[in-house]
Amino acid sequence: ELPDGGARPNAAQFKQLVVTALRELHGEVGAALPVDVLTYEEKTLSAILRVISSGLVKLWSALTLLGFYQNRRCAFRVLQ
Repeated sequence: ELPDGGARPNAAQFKQLVVTALRELHGEVGAALPVDVLTYEEKTLSAILRVISSGLVKLWSALTLLGFYQNRRCAFRVLQ
């Protein structure tokens, strides 16, 4: 969610955002976590991610705590 509008990330930028979120919270170990972007819809900013079950808490926490994208406020809503 990007409440103030602006440019939306493309699929590659979204994947990099996920890796950055993992790195910021969990360091290089988090950044090395294998995460696949199965689908990404730029228009709605929605995605389906795949991660091994042992990495779910790391991914979920990293996305939940990420608050900025390109110096603009952002928020992730994890549905399941």
